[in-house]
Amino acid sequence: MNKDPLHNIKDEIERKVFKNTEPVSQKRAILTKIRNEKQKKSSVKSIFINLGVPLCIILILSILGSSYLFNEDLVKENENEQEQEEPAELTYVPTDEWDEKIIDEKVAIRKSATPVDEVSEEPKQESEAPQEKKEEEDKTKPADTPPPLPAFDFSMILNDPNTFKEKAANGTFVGTSFTIGDSMEGIQEIYKDKYKNLDTKKGHKGYDRVEDYLLYFQDEKTLLEVRSNISPSYTLDRVIATLGEPYYFLNALEGVISANYLYGDYIVEMEIQGNNKIKPNSMEEIQFIDRESVITSVALFKNDGGSKSLSKDIKYLGEEPTEFRTEWFNEARDYIVENTVSHAVILHSQQSPLEFNIVVPQETPEDEMRAIANQFLKRLTDVSNKAIEEGTIWNDYTYVIHIENSIDGYYDTGLSNSKSTHEGGYPDINWMGDLQSIE
Repeated sequence: MNKDPLHNIKDEIERKVFKNTEPVSQKRAILTKIRNEKQKKSSVKSIFINLGVPLCIILILSILGSSYLFNEDLVKENENEQEQEEPAELTYVPTDEWDEKIIDEKVAIRKSATPVDEVSEEPKQESEAPQEKKEEEDKTKPADTPPPLPAFDFSMILNDPNTFKEKAANGTFVGTSFTIGDSMEGIQEIYKDKYKNLDTKKGHKGYDRVEDYLLYFQDEKTLLEVRSNISPSYTLDRVIATLGEPYYFLNALEGVISANYLYGDYIVEMEIQGNNKIKPNSMEEIQFIDRESVITSVALFKNDGGSKSLSKDIKYLGEEPTEFRTEWFNEARDYIVENTVSHAVILHSQQSPLEFNIVVPQETPEDEMRAIANQFLKRLTDVSNKAIEEGTIWNDYTYVIHIENSIDGYYDTGLSNSKSTHEGGYPDINWMGDLQSIE
Protein backbone atom coordinates (compact mmCIF):
# COMPACT_ATOMS: atom_id res chain seq x y z
CA MET A 1 0.00 0.00 0.00
CA ASN A 2 1.31 3.45 -1.05
CA LYS A 3 2.32 5.76 1.71
CA ASP A 4 0.94 8.73 -0.13
CA PRO A 5 -2.62 9.11 0.94
CA LEU A 6 -3.52 10.85 -2.21
CA HIS A 7 -1.83 8.39 -4.53
CA ASN A 8 -4.85 6.23 -4.77
CA ILE A 9 -7.08 9.16 -5.47
CA LYS A 10 -4.61 10.35 -8.21
CA ASP A 11 -4.54 6.98 -9.86
CA GLU A 12 -8.30 6.84 -9.83
CA ILE A 13 -8.56 10.20 -11.49
CA GLU A 14 -6.02 9.29 -14.27
CA ARG A 15 -7.93 6.11 -15.02
CA LYS A 16 -11.12 8.07 -15.49
CA VAL A 17 -9.51 10.85 -17.55
CA PHE A 18 -7.42 8.67 -19.83
CA LYS A 19 -9.90 5.84 -19.99
CA ASN A 20 -10.61 6.36 -23.74
CA THR A 21 -7.19 7.89 -24.70
CA GLU A 22 -4.25 5.96 -25.93
CA PRO A 23 -1.19 7.25 -24.19
CA VAL A 24 1.56 8.55 -26.40
CA SER A 25 5.14 8.75 -25.48
CA GLN A 26 6.74 12.11 -24.87
CA LYS A 27 9.39 11.45 -27.56
CA ARG A 28 6.81 10.78 -30.18
CA ALA A 29 4.90 13.88 -29.28
CA ILE A 30 8.04 15.97 -29.65
CA LEU A 31 8.82 14.44 -33.05
CA THR A 32 5.29 15.04 -34.23
CA LYS A 33 5.48 18.64 -33.20
CA ILE A 34 8.82 19.11 -35.00
CA ARG A 35 7.42 17.52 -38.14
CA ASN A 36 4.45 19.86 -38.14
CA GLU A 37 6.76 22.88 -37.79
CA LYS A 38 8.87 21.68 -40.73
CA GLN A 39 5.82 21.29 -42.90
CA LYS A 40 4.76 24.84 -42.16
CA LYS A 41 8.23 26.19 -43.05
CA SER A 42 8.49 24.04 -46.18
CA SER A 43 5.13 25.28 -47.43
CA VAL A 44 6.31 28.92 -47.18
CA LYS A 45 9.62 28.10 -48.87
CA SER A 46 7.85 26.23 -51.63
CA ILE A 47 5.81 29.32 -52.39
CA PHE A 48 8.95 31.46 -52.76
CA ILE A 49 10.68 28.76 -54.75
CA ASN A 50 7.74 28.35 -57.08
CA LEU A 51 7.75 32.12 -57.77
CA GLY A 52 11.51 32.67 -57.74
CA VAL A 53 12.58 29.95 -60.12
CA PRO A 54 10.58 31.27 -63.15
CA LEU A 55 11.71 34.80 -62.38
CA CYS A 56 15.33 33.71 -62.30
CA ILE A 57 14.92 31.85 -65.56
CA ILE A 58 13.33 34.91 -67.22
CA LEU A 59 16.07 37.16 -65.87
CA ILE A 60 18.82 34.86 -67.11
CA LEU A 61 17.24 34.56 -70.56
CA SER A 62 16.78 38.33 -70.84
CA ILE A 63 20.41 38.93 -69.90
CA LEU A 64 21.60 36.33 -72.35
CA GLY A 65 19.32 37.70 -75.08
CA SER A 66 20.37 41.30 -74.59
CA SER A 67 24.01 40.32 -74.53
CA TYR A 68 23.59 38.39 -77.74
CA LEU A 69 21.86 41.27 -79.56
CA PHE A 70 24.40 43.80 -78.38
CA ASN A 71 27.23 41.56 -79.44
CA GLU A 72 25.64 41.18 -82.87
CA ASP A 73 25.40 44.97 -83.23
CA LEU A 74 28.92 45.24 -81.93
CA VAL A 75 30.14 42.89 -84.64
CA LYS A 76 28.51 45.08 -87.31
CA GLU A 77 29.95 48.20 -85.73
CA ASN A 78 33.40 46.62 -85.63
CA GLU A 79 33.11 45.78 -89.32
CA ASN A 80 32.21 49.42 -90.15
CA GLU A 81 35.03 50.68 -87.97
CA GLN A 82 37.49 48.38 -89.72
CA GLU A 83 36.36 49.74 -93.12
CA GLN A 84 36.77 53.33 -91.90
CA GLU A 85 40.13 52.50 -90.30
CA GLU A 86 39.12 53.91 -86.93
CA PRO A 87 41.28 53.31 -83.82
CA ALA A 88 40.85 49.91 -82.16
CA GLU A 89 39.84 51.34 -78.80
CA LEU A 90 36.49 52.43 -80.26
CA THR A 91 35.40 48.76 -80.36
CA TYR A 92 35.13 48.63 -76.56
CA VAL A 93 31.88 46.92 -75.52
CA PRO A 94 30.09 49.28 -73.15
CA THR A 95 28.00 48.21 -70.20
CA ASP A 96 24.31 49.00 -70.07
CA GLU A 97 24.98 51.90 -67.75
CA TRP A 98 27.45 53.64 -70.08
CA ASP A 99 25.95 52.60 -73.39
CA GLU A 100 24.41 55.97 -74.35
CA LYS A 101 27.47 57.96 -73.24
CA ILE A 102 29.83 55.80 -75.27
CA ILE A 103 27.62 56.04 -78.37
CA ASP A 104 27.42 59.86 -78.04
CA GLU A 105 31.17 60.02 -77.67
CA LYS A 106 31.63 57.97 -80.86
CA VAL A 107 29.26 60.27 -82.77
CA ALA A 108 31.19 63.33 -81.59
CA ILE A 109 34.48 61.73 -82.64
CA ARG A 110 33.13 60.94 -86.10
CA LYS A 111 31.79 64.50 -86.58
CA SER A 112 35.03 66.13 -85.49
CA ALA A 113 37.07 63.96 -87.83
CA THR A 114 38.00 65.39 -91.29
CA PRO A 115 37.99 62.51 -93.74
CA VAL A 116 40.48 64.13 -96.10
CA ASP A 117 41.99 60.83 -97.07
CA GLU A 118 38.63 59.31 -97.89
CA VAL A 119 37.54 62.31 -99.98
CA SER A 120 40.82 62.62 -101.80
CA GLU A 121 41.02 58.93 -102.61
CA GLU A 122 37.72 58.75 -104.49
CA PRO A 123 38.43 61.65 -106.92
CA LYS A 124 41.84 60.15 -107.57
CA GLN A 125 40.17 56.94 -108.59
CA GLU A 126 37.70 58.85 -110.75
CA SER A 127 40.36 61.05 -112.33
CA GLU A 128 42.60 58.13 -113.17
CA ALA A 129 40.23 56.89 -115.83
CA PRO A 130 39.95 60.22 -117.74
CA GLN A 131 43.70 60.65 -117.47
CA GLU A 132 44.29 57.21 -118.94
CA LYS A 133 41.74 57.97 -121.63
CA LYS A 134 43.49 61.28 -122.40
CA GLU A 135 46.84 59.50 -122.68
CA GLU A 136 45.30 57.00 -125.08
CA GLU A 137 43.85 59.84 -127.18
CA ASP A 138 47.22 61.60 -127.22
CA LYS A 139 48.84 58.42 -128.47
CA THR A 140 46.33 58.21 -131.33
CA LYS A 141 47.04 61.82 -132.46
CA PRO A 142 49.99 62.50 -134.74
CA ALA A 143 52.94 64.02 -132.89
CA ASP A 144 53.10 67.04 -135.24
CA THR A 145 49.43 68.07 -134.89
CA PRO A 146 49.27 71.72 -133.67
CA PRO A 147 46.89 72.68 -130.87
CA PRO A 148 43.40 73.67 -132.02
CA LEU A 149 43.01 77.34 -132.98
CA PRO A 150 39.31 78.23 -133.29
CA ALA A 151 38.19 81.18 -135.36
CA PHE A 152 38.02 84.43 -133.41
CA ASP A 153 34.57 85.00 -131.92
CA PHE A 154 33.88 88.59 -130.86
CA SER A 155 31.01 87.44 -128.64
CA MET A 156 33.63 86.12 -126.19
CA ILE A 157 34.44 89.75 -125.33
CA LEU A 158 30.83 90.80 -124.81
CA ASN A 159 29.68 87.62 -123.02
CA ASP A 160 32.67 87.38 -120.67
CA PRO A 161 34.23 90.86 -120.41
CA ASN A 162 36.11 90.08 -117.18
CA THR A 163 38.06 87.22 -118.74
CA PHE A 164 38.74 89.40 -121.80
CA LYS A 165 40.10 92.24 -119.64
CA GLU A 166 42.23 89.85 -117.57
CA LYS A 167 43.74 88.26 -120.68
CA ALA A 168 44.36 91.65 -122.31
CA ALA A 169 46.06 93.01 -119.18
CA ASN A 170 48.48 90.05 -119.40
CA GLY A 171 49.16 90.62 -123.10
CA THR A 172 47.21 87.57 -124.33
CA PHE A 173 44.77 87.79 -127.22
CA VAL A 174 41.47 86.40 -125.92
CA GLY A 175 40.57 82.94 -127.25
CA THR A 176 44.18 82.13 -128.18
CA SER A 177 47.57 81.46 -126.62
CA PHE A 178 49.21 84.30 -128.58
CA THR A 179 50.93 86.58 -126.06
CA ILE A 180 52.81 89.78 -126.81
CA GLY A 181 56.54 88.99 -126.58
CA ASP A 182 56.28 85.42 -127.95
CA SER A 183 59.05 84.45 -130.36
CA MET A 184 58.40 83.91 -134.05
CA GLU A 185 60.32 80.62 -134.00
CA GLY A 186 58.20 79.29 -131.14
CA ILE A 187 54.93 80.09 -132.95
CA GLN A 188 56.22 78.67 -136.23
CA GLU A 189 57.29 75.47 -134.47
CA ILE A 190 53.84 75.02 -132.94
CA TYR A 191 51.71 75.78 -136.01
CA LYS A 192 54.11 74.74 -138.82
CA ASP A 193 52.02 74.30 -142.01
CA LYS A 194 49.39 76.76 -140.75
CA TYR A 195 51.97 79.55 -140.52
CA LYS A 196 52.29 81.90 -143.52
CA ASN A 197 54.93 84.63 -143.74
CA LEU A 198 53.89 88.16 -144.77
CA ASP A 199 50.53 86.91 -145.95
CA THR A 200 48.74 90.24 -145.41
CA LYS A 201 49.71 93.86 -145.97
CA LYS A 202 47.78 96.43 -143.92
CA GLY A 203 48.80 100.07 -144.10
CA HIS A 204 52.56 100.29 -143.59
CA LYS A 205 52.73 96.92 -141.78
CA GLY A 206 53.28 93.44 -143.13
CA TYR A 207 51.54 90.72 -141.10
CA ASP A 208 52.23 87.01 -140.89
CA ARG A 209 49.14 84.85 -140.75
CA VAL A 210 48.06 81.85 -138.72
CA GLU A 211 44.57 80.96 -139.96
CA ASP A 212 42.31 83.89 -138.91
CA TYR A 213 44.99 85.73 -136.93
CA LEU A 214 47.46 88.36 -138.15
CA LEU A 215 50.79 88.57 -136.32
CA TYR A 216 53.18 91.52 -136.48
CA PHE A 217 56.78 90.97 -135.36
CA GLN A 218 59.65 93.27 -134.48
CA ASP A 219 63.10 92.99 -136.03
CA GLU A 220 64.08 90.83 -133.06
CA LYS A 221 61.32 88.46 -134.19
CA THR A 222 59.22 88.98 -131.07
CA LEU A 223 55.46 89.34 -131.31
CA LEU A 224 54.36 92.99 -131.16
CA GLU A 225 50.72 92.82 -132.27
CA VAL A 226 47.91 90.31 -132.73
CA ARG A 227 44.96 91.24 -134.92
CA SER A 228 41.86 89.54 -136.25
CA ASN A 229 39.43 90.84 -138.83
CA ILE A 230 35.79 90.10 -138.07
CA SER A 231 32.49 90.26 -139.86
CA PRO A 232 30.57 93.52 -139.26
CA SER A 233 28.04 92.02 -136.85
CA TYR A 234 28.69 94.06 -133.72
CA THR A 235 28.06 97.78 -133.27
CA LEU A 236 30.09 100.31 -131.34
CA ASP A 237 27.01 101.11 -129.26
CA ARG A 238 26.86 97.52 -127.98
CA VAL A 239 30.55 97.56 -127.14
CA ILE A 240 30.15 100.83 -125.20
CA ALA A 241 27.24 99.34 -123.25
CA THR A 242 29.47 96.41 -122.17
CA LEU A 243 32.95 97.91 -121.79
CA GLY A 244 32.21 101.60 -121.24
CA GLU A 245 33.35 104.71 -123.10
CA PRO A 246 36.49 104.09 -125.21
CA TYR A 247 39.26 106.40 -126.32
CA TYR A 248 39.24 107.32 -130.01
CA PHE A 249 42.08 107.63 -132.49
CA LEU A 250 42.29 108.80 -136.09
CA ASN A 251 44.98 107.08 -138.14
CA ALA A 252 45.50 109.73 -140.80
CA LEU A 253 47.88 107.53 -142.82
CA GLU A 254 45.30 104.79 -143.27
CA GLY A 255 42.18 106.94 -142.91
CA VAL A 256 40.85 104.69 -140.13
CA ILE A 257 39.13 105.61 -136.86
CA SER A 258 39.40 103.21 -133.93
CA ALA A 259 37.88 102.80 -130.47
CA ASN A 260 40.52 101.87 -127.90
CA TYR A 261 40.56 100.43 -124.39
CA LEU A 262 43.53 100.47 -122.01
CA TYR A 263 44.22 97.40 -119.86
CA GLY A 264 47.45 97.36 -117.87
CA ASP A 265 50.37 97.94 -120.23
CA TYR A 266 48.33 97.01 -123.30
CA ILE A 267 45.88 98.62 -125.75
CA VAL A 268 42.92 96.85 -127.35
CA GLU A 269 42.12 98.56 -130.65
CA MET A 270 38.79 98.10 -132.43
CA GLU A 271 38.60 99.64 -135.88
CA ILE A 272 35.17 101.04 -136.76
CA GLN A 273 33.33 101.93 -139.94
CA GLY A 274 30.32 104.20 -140.04
CA ASN A 275 29.14 107.74 -140.56
CA ASN A 276 32.09 109.20 -138.67
CA LYS A 277 33.32 112.73 -139.45
CA ILE A 278 36.65 114.53 -139.25
CA LYS A 279 36.74 118.25 -138.40
CA PRO A 280 37.14 120.53 -141.43
CA ASN A 281 40.64 121.77 -142.17
CA SER A 282 42.01 119.04 -139.94
CA MET A 283 43.44 115.64 -140.73
CA GLU A 284 43.98 114.56 -137.12
CA GLU A 285 40.84 115.60 -135.24
CA ILE A 286 37.52 113.75 -135.05
CA GLN A 287 34.35 115.80 -135.12
CA PHE A 288 31.63 113.15 -134.75
CA ILE A 289 31.50 109.42 -133.99
CA ASP A 290 28.60 107.29 -135.19
CA ARG A 291 27.56 104.95 -132.39
CA GLU A 292 26.05 102.64 -135.00
CA SER A 293 29.47 102.10 -136.54
CA VAL A 294 30.43 98.42 -136.87
CA ILE A 295 33.57 96.75 -135.57
CA THR A 296 35.75 95.48 -138.43
CA SER A 297 38.87 94.26 -136.59
CA VAL A 298 40.29 93.75 -133.09
CA ALA A 299 43.97 94.13 -132.22
CA LEU A 300 46.14 93.85 -129.10
CA PHE A 301 49.52 95.54 -128.70
CA LYS A 302 51.72 97.04 -126.00
CA ASN A 303 51.20 100.65 -124.94
CA ASP A 304 54.49 102.28 -125.86
CA GLY A 305 53.26 105.85 -125.50
CA GLY A 306 50.50 105.49 -128.07
CA SER A 307 47.85 106.35 -125.50
CA LYS A 308 48.97 110.02 -125.64
CA SER A 309 47.29 110.31 -129.04
CA LEU A 310 43.98 108.91 -127.77
CA SER A 311 41.08 111.17 -126.86
CA LYS A 312 37.60 111.03 -125.38
CA ASP A 313 36.88 114.63 -126.29
CA ILE A 314 34.45 113.91 -129.13
CA LYS A 315 30.77 114.25 -129.98
CA TYR A 316 28.49 111.44 -131.09
CA LEU A 317 26.47 111.78 -134.25
CA GLY A 318 22.97 113.02 -133.45
CA GLU A 319 24.08 115.15 -130.54
CA GLU A 320 23.39 118.77 -131.51
CA PRO A 321 26.52 120.98 -131.47
CA THR A 322 26.53 124.23 -129.55
CA GLU A 323 25.01 127.00 -131.59
CA PHE A 324 27.38 129.91 -132.13
CA ARG A 325 25.68 133.17 -131.24
CA THR A 326 26.55 136.50 -132.85
CA GLU A 327 26.10 138.34 -129.52
CA TRP A 328 29.15 136.48 -128.19
CA PHE A 329 31.17 137.79 -131.13
CA ASN A 330 29.78 141.32 -130.79
CA GLU A 331 30.81 141.57 -127.12
CA ALA A 332 34.31 140.28 -127.85
CA ARG A 333 34.67 142.62 -130.83
CA ASP A 334 33.59 145.68 -128.83
CA TYR A 335 36.09 144.83 -126.10
CA ILE A 336 39.00 144.67 -128.62
CA VAL A 337 38.05 147.88 -130.38
CA GLU A 338 37.73 149.75 -127.10
CA ASN A 339 40.85 148.39 -125.41
CA THR A 340 43.42 147.82 -128.19
CA VAL A 341 44.77 149.65 -131.25
CA SER A 342 42.57 147.49 -133.50
CA HIS A 343 39.74 149.48 -135.05
CA ALA A 344 37.81 146.57 -136.61
CA VAL A 345 37.08 142.86 -136.07
CA ILE A 346 35.10 141.07 -138.78
CA LEU A 347 33.21 137.74 -138.60
CA HIS A 348 33.40 135.84 -141.90
CA SER A 349 31.91 132.45 -140.89
CA GLN A 350 29.70 131.16 -138.07
CA GLN A 351 30.23 127.53 -139.04
CA SER A 352 33.21 125.46 -137.99
CA PRO A 353 35.82 126.66 -138.53
CA LEU A 354 34.85 130.10 -137.23
CA GLU A 355 36.71 132.72 -139.30
CA PHE A 356 37.69 136.18 -138.07
CA ASN A 357 39.62 139.19 -139.41
CA ILE A 358 41.35 141.62 -137.01
CA VAL A 359 42.36 144.90 -138.64
CA VAL A 360 45.26 146.85 -137.07
CA PRO A 361 47.20 150.02 -137.96
CA GLN A 362 50.26 149.78 -140.17
CA GLU A 363 52.78 150.64 -137.42
CA THR A 364 51.54 147.84 -135.10
CA PRO A 365 54.39 145.48 -134.17
CA GLU A 366 54.07 141.81 -134.95
CA ASP A 367 54.03 140.66 -131.32
CA GLU A 368 51.32 143.19 -130.49
CA MET A 369 49.20 141.99 -133.40
CA ARG A 370 49.35 138.42 -132.11
CA ALA A 371 48.66 139.58 -128.54
CA ILE A 372 45.48 141.26 -129.81
CA ALA A 373 44.39 137.97 -131.42
CA ASN A 374 44.87 136.14 -128.10
CA GLN A 375 42.87 138.83 -126.24
CA PHE A 376 40.00 138.46 -128.71
CA LEU A 377 39.85 134.66 -128.40
CA LYS A 378 39.99 134.80 -124.60
CA ARG A 379 37.18 137.35 -124.45
CA LEU A 380 35.06 135.24 -126.84
CA THR A 381 35.70 132.11 -124.73
CA ASP A 382 34.77 133.83 -121.43
CA VAL A 383 31.55 135.27 -122.84
CA SER A 384 30.38 132.01 -124.44
CA ASN A 385 31.25 129.91 -121.36
CA LYS A 386 28.83 131.95 -119.27
CA ALA A 387 25.99 130.88 -121.57
CA ILE A 388 27.01 127.22 -121.98
CA GLU A 389 26.08 124.88 -119.11
CA GLU A 390 28.73 122.24 -119.86
CA GLY A 391 31.92 122.37 -121.86
CA THR A 392 32.99 125.11 -124.21
CA ILE A 393 32.35 126.18 -127.79
CA TRP A 394 35.73 124.75 -128.73
CA ASN A 395 34.32 121.23 -128.22
CA ASP A 396 32.31 121.86 -131.38
CA TYR A 397 34.25 124.50 -133.29
CA THR A 398 37.69 125.26 -134.65
CA TYR A 399 38.80 128.70 -135.84
CA VAL A 400 40.85 130.60 -138.39
CA ILE A 401 42.00 134.11 -137.47
CA HIS A 402 43.58 136.66 -139.81
CA ILE A 403 45.47 139.80 -138.77
CA GLU A 404 45.34 142.45 -141.49
CA ASN A 405 47.12 145.75 -142.07
CA SER A 406 44.46 147.97 -143.66
CA ILE A 407 46.90 150.27 -145.44
CA ASP A 408 49.61 148.11 -146.95
CA GLY A 409 47.80 144.76 -146.93
CA TYR A 410 50.17 142.83 -144.64
CA TYR A 411 48.63 139.93 -142.79
CA ASP A 412 49.24 136.79 -140.75
CA THR A 413 47.00 133.75 -140.25
CA GLY A 414 46.55 131.53 -137.23
CA LEU A 415 44.76 128.15 -137.02
CA SER A 416 43.39 126.45 -133.92
CA ASN A 417 45.74 123.79 -132.58
CA SER A 418 43.87 120.59 -131.72
CA LYS A 419 46.68 119.21 -129.55
CA SER A 420 47.22 122.01 -127.04
CA THR A 421 45.05 124.43 -125.12
CA HIS A 422 45.94 127.99 -124.15
CA GLU A 423 45.64 129.02 -120.52
CA GLY A 424 42.76 131.24 -121.63
CA GLY A 425 40.65 128.12 -122.34
CA TYR A 426 40.80 128.12 -126.15
CA PRO A 427 43.00 126.05 -128.54
CA ASP A 428 46.45 127.52 -128.99
CA ILE A 429 47.05 129.55 -132.15
CA ASN A 430 49.21 127.80 -134.71
CA TRP A 431 50.67 130.73 -136.68
CA MET A 432 51.39 130.04 -140.30
CA GLY A 433 54.50 132.24 -140.51
CA ASP A 434 55.87 135.79 -140.43
CA LEU A 435 53.85 138.71 -141.69
CA GLN A 436 53.66 138.52 -145.46
CA SER A 437 52.25 140.67 -148.22
CA ILE A 438 49.07 139.57 -149.98
CA GLU A 439 50.47 140.77 -153.30
